[in-house]
Formats: sequence, C-alpha cells, structure tokens
Amino acid sequence: MPLPRSALLLATVFCLPAMLARAGDDHEKKGVSTELGSATLNFTFDAGFGGFSVTNPQFGGASNSPNGERAGKRNWFEGFVKPGLGIEQPVGDGTAYAGLSAIGSFTRGNGEAQATAGTARQPDFLALEDAFIGWRSGATFASLGEDAVDFSIGNQGFSIGDGFLIVDGTAEGWRRGAYVMGPRGAFERTAILKLNTDPVRADFFHLAGRVDQKRMQGNDSPGTQLYGANIEWFGSAHLDHGRSEYEERAWYLGATYLHIYDADITATGGGANRDGLNVYALRAGLVPSDTFNGFGLYGEYAMQDNGKTGRKVNAKAWYVEPQYAASTLPWQPRLSYRFARFSGDDNTNDATDKSWDSLYSGGGPRGFGSWDQGEIYARYIGGNSNLRSQMLHLKLQPDESLSLGAIYYRHDFDAVPNGARSRRLMDEVNVYSQWETPVKGLNLTLVGGMGKPGDGQKQSATANNAGNGEAVDRTIWLGQFVIGYSF
Repeated sequence: MPLPRSALLLATVFCLPAMLARAGDDHEKKGVSTELGSATLNFTFDAGFGGFSVTNPQFGGASNSPNGERAGKRNWFEGFVKPGLGIEQPVGDGTAYAGLSAIGSFTRGNGEAQATAGTARQPDFLALEDAFIGWRSGATFASLGEDAVDFSIGNQGFSIGDGFLIVDGTAEGWRRGAYVMGPRGAFERTAILKLNTDPVRADFFHLAGRVDQKRMQGNDSPGTQLYGANIEWFGSAHLDHGRSEYEERAWYLGATYLHIYDADITATGGGANRDGLNVYALRAGLVPSDTFNGFGLYGEYAMQDNGKTGRKVNAKAWYVEPQYAASTLPWQPRLSYRFARFSGDDNTNDATDKSWDSLYSGGGPRGFGSWDQGEIYARYIGGNSNLRSQMLHLKLQPDESLSLGAIYYRHDFDAVPNGARSRRLMDEVNVYSQWETPVKGLNLTLVGGMGKPGDGQKQSATANNAGNGEAVDRTIWLGQFVIGYSF
C-alpha cells in the first residue's frame, strides 16, 4: 500500500537533512553549488516539523472546525519541505540569475486553534513557491559598489525593514495547511529594483499578494496589487553588508510609500477599502552596541489614506521600542520594551474608516514578537488592527547555540468594540528556547504560553455570543515544539 503524502513528507524532513549536511559542511553559502560550464547551480533545502497543543481555545468558548466539530483542546502537527534550485551566469561584469522552489506542507490532528480551525480536515498541499529571474550588476558600476544594482521579476519574497508593513505575501492555513509554521511567503507578479549603494540605498517595487480563494475556501487575503518605493540611510554592522541585508545594519533611517491600485473589493479582510489606498511610513533603528553603552532603539510611524468615495480611510499605526543589551554580563541579557498602536474605528457611523489594515505584515527578521505579537494572540485571537500592545521581552544567550527568552504582552483595544465597556483585551506570557544543534542547519524551538482574557474581551465575547452560551473567561494554555532545518 503506498504511503500517504504526509508520511513521505515527514520521512523527507528527517532523512534528507542528514544526507545533505555531509555535502555542504565545507562552505558558508547556503546549499550545495556545482559548476556547469560558466554557470553555477545551487541546490537548497528547508524543512520543518512541529507539534502544537492549545487548551481552552478561544478562552474556553471552544474552537469550531468546518465539519462542525468543537473541542475544548486542540492538538495537531504541521510539517513542510522546500527544495530550491538557483542558477547564476556571468554576463559581462554582472550576473544573470534565476530561482525556482516548491513547498509541500501538511497538517494532521484537530487543526489549529482559531475560532474556526481551517486545517481540521488535515490538508496537504504541494505547489510552486519561487519562480524568478534577475540581474545583479557586479562590477558594472564599480564606483557604486559590487552588485549595486539588482533587478528581478517573478514570484519571490520581499520585505521592508522589520516587516511592520511588508514581509509575507501568502496567507497560510485552510487547504494550504501548516497554519502556524507558515512556510509560504512569496509575492506574485513582482518587479523589484534594488539600489544597494552606501550610505543610502533604495527599493522600487511592484507586488501582488498570492491569492487562491477556492483553495482557501473564501478565507484568503483580498487580491491586492501595489507599487511603491523605500529609501534608507544606514550604517553597516559588518563590512558593507548592510547595503543588501537588513540584519547587517547597525543603524538606519528609512521612508516608504505604497499605493494599492487594484484590490478585490468583494473579499473579506479589508479588501473593500484597499482599492486606492496610500501608505506612508517613517522608520528608524539602532542596534544595541558598546558604541552606545548597550542602548538601542527601534520605531516606525505609518499612515493609511484613501480618498475614494465609499472607501475613505484615515488610519495610523506606530511603535517605539527601546532596548538595552548587557554584553559583558553572563548570558548577555537583552531587555526591550515596546508600545505599539494600530488604530481602530471609534465611530462606525461616519464615512471614514479609521481601522488599520495590517497589509502583509508577519514574522519579521528581529525574531519573536515582530510582527506576530504573541504565540496565542497573533495566531488565534486577533491581528494588528484596533490594538494597543505593550511588550516586555527578556532574551538570554547562555552560549552561541542556545537562546532563552520570556515575553509579557498586555493587549488593549484601541477603540472599544460593541458590547464592551473596557479596553482590556488580554494578557499573555510566552517563554521560549531556541537551540542550534550540533548538526549544521538543524535547530529546535520550544515555546510555552498562557493567555488570560481581559474584561473588554470577555464583555465583547459575551455580548456577541462568541461562546454560544459557553464560558469565555478561561485561561488559554499553549505548548509547542518546532524542528527546523535549513541547508
């Protein structure tokens, strides 16, 4: 009897990494490269497997699945594999390149702990992820730096800053599976021009979110096409790598403009107000370092405006996050506090919507909490709209391979919803550990969490009968592990 697809995927997750690790230990560049004439082929492989358990989902109001199943506890597994192939070919002083990848994913068990568990029917799905071509300038413009110009088109990932606005072009869950791990993120119909100069760099781009309402059973993000520009003044933390890598910038000041010129106004999730939306943003970042006695600071302020009749929008979002890193102390503790506000609509009777549209935000390069705020809140309760969020994060580094952390969130409504009298939404605590194992590219992440509903959340849920007559005041408990591999 043939193995089910999920079993084949799972076998690949655990067997292929061991084979590949031996092949690629001798170089730093991700993957395995081989020469084919004057061209270079590069094979990469990413995989993950995770187990998840949530008790008292939806604060005890249980969790529904599309087939009508209700559960006070949900247990499920997710996994994915992502093989990729790239090719580079010298062209004059520059380099032409192309990339192709696919992702196979699955969910088994009860499905995730949203109010409606879209993966309860245990989906598995295999589809193309990246498919792009491009050109890097190499030494063509030597006075501007190596690869100062990089232009590409196709389906690919793209991000701005720490992901406050743009980082994830594909929604997960439902028939795509792997809702929490979220391996997919590519945008479609991209055209991206990167000017990787120093000390000022810029991006000019066209993006379209990946949408398949049939596969997502009408729950995909609204079809959206946009163009925009991003410009940054920065300093590199290592050599001149900050020209092309966000993580290598010691400090930065940036500005972004986006315009959505086409959106599916019939879709759920804010599609009606996206058509014609303009977005303006300013950001700054300063990585904690000895230069500033361990102090650092991140922040961003953004506005959304739409003047179209029937789609008027005037929304704002911002955050400020000071940090302090004591690099000379044992375990190198880093402490950060963040206040973030995403506007809500405090007057639904006027003609202007003030609710912030979170666009294509998601898990950003700064790790836990940016911008999936809380392993419980962000995954299963709400998103970055009508929210005031405070975060206190302590991260420890016992050694180079092990990170430990604890995060406290206090979430409040920005605009008190119907049926509620209090702004208090919920309190959440996450604790986590991340271990880079001795096997190169193989890592293990453990997370525990609890989420306690606030008075506003309980009042709103009761008024709207979110629990269908059941209690909605219980504490949510979460436990999860994720094994990841990147080669």
